[in-house]
Amino acid sequence: MEFKDYFQSKKHELLELWINKFWEEFGESAYYFKREIDPFTNPFGYHIRVCFEKVFDSLCGDVNWGEIEEALQKLAQIRAVQESLPSKASKMFLILKGIIRDRIGDEILNKFGISYLLSLEDRINIFMLRYFDFYQTYRERLYELKVEEFKRNNYLLLKRAGLIDESSEFTLKEESNQYKKH
Repeated sequence: MEFKDYFQSKKHELLELWINKFWEEFGESAYYFKREIDPFTNPFGYHIRVCFEKVFDSLCGDVNWGEIEEALQKLAQIRAVQESLPSKASKMFLILKGIIRDRIGDEILNKFGISYLLSLEDRINIFMLRYFDFYQTYRERLYELKVEEFKRNNYLLLKRAGLIDESSEFTLKEESNQYKKH
């Protein structure tokens, strides 16, 4: 049996363990997300499952980078909104490595050798690093949106309070009066 076939034969067990470990972080609400995987009634749960499957399928054999990057981007978008700590958001890849080691690590070592296990872990590391790039991009974008919203809200408040001089977009009236006096 080739390694790719062996690994695919373990897919269902490993994938379900990985998804269940991921959902454990969500407490009570995880029941709904795990149970309902319809893209319309539970888009969050649906996208998590689809993305995890794409990542898992790309661990062995040829990688379709367009497909895997789409999955990693979607995961990063979801996690960037939920988690503020990059370590917590990226933990899902370390969990996958742990599941593989615990469940089939010894079997891979005995049947195929250490190079296959290391190759598998290297690929997970590559996916995790690419995911982190996407995650950071989305976190930066969220931060920029928050800053812009803060600026817009403060500008409107100052304008309503009559503290902004209409002739200059961001000049406070008191400051502009001070300069006119001199």
